Amino acid sequence: MKAALFYGGKDIRVGEVPTPKPGPGEVLVRVLAAGICGSDLHGYRDPSRAMGREVPYLSGHELAGVVAEVGEGVTNVKVGQRVGVEPGHLLGCGHCRFCLRGDYQLCPEIGIVNGKRVHSTGFAEYSLEKAHKVFPLPDHVVMEEAGFLDVYACAVHALHLAPVTPSDYVVVQGAGPIGLTAAELFRLGGAKDVIILDVLDSSLEAAKKMGFTSLVNSAKVDPVEAVMDLTEGYGATVVVEAVGGNAPTFETDCKIVGRGGQVLVIGMFAKPQSLDMRLLQRKEAMVHLAWSYGLWNGVPEFKI
Repeated sequence: MKAALFYGGKDIRVGEVPTPKPGPGEVLVRVLAAGICGSDLHGYRDPSRAMGREVPYLSGHELAGVVAEVGEGVTNVKVGQRVGVEPGHLLGCGHCRFCLRGDYQLCPEIGIVNGKRVHSTGFAEYSLEKAHKVFPLPDHVVMEEAGFLDVYACAVHALHLAPVTPSDYVVVQGAGPIGLTAAELFRLGGAKDVIILDVLDSSLEAAKKMGFTSLVNSAKVDPVEAVMDLTEGYGATVVVEAVGGNAPTFETDCKIVGRGGQVLVIGMFAKPQSLDMRLLQRKEAMVHLAWSYGLWNGVPEFKI
């Protein structure tokens, strides 16, 4: 099969690699849609962040497609069926305390099978997956949308960690895919208002097209003042940090979170962040770090 071969940084080549053969409990998916995650860009921009992988390596964990072949014992999907894929790097061991309570994203052996690290290959023609991580798609979900399901699962997990009420203000820092999906989920979750901050008018315009009205360009106005104006002076009940990388947004997050509120970090920062302990302690505010997703009341958050 053809695949994108990653040699580190911007050195990406298309080459031929063997097409996997599904074993018992496995599904071979023909990839029809794949998304580029912000974490993919970290290694692209900084070759030192290839996480110790041998090169060349295959990648791509936001994907959807059709079932090309199934292994022995697979009954949940059939050949030709359209499917979304929960990526292989989220496979838990299945028997540790974290897996047993549904938080397999916290498994110490996550993404390791028989001593070998596994991952999806969305940037190739085919990806070999465990059958229980492959989900049939409803007819109304087009393939390009299904490639975003991993992103939406992260947003579902965010709402799981920080449930809201009709009196709560939510601020989403960053109007990229992670931020906008989180904004959608917190709006569906019943927040009084979802305020979106970004430094690009084009990103805020995308948010506007999705029906959001409380939009702030942090490059043009003071985001702290703007948020206080929009929240009756209380600040945010939940601040969703969806930028990460090298962005200088965490300090602002801590200033705009309200008393008793929560800063929920979804975006992956590329370097250590400073924490003003006194500021947060006086507000009894909490910083909560989110990592991917797992189960919610026994149901895969990817499926929700």
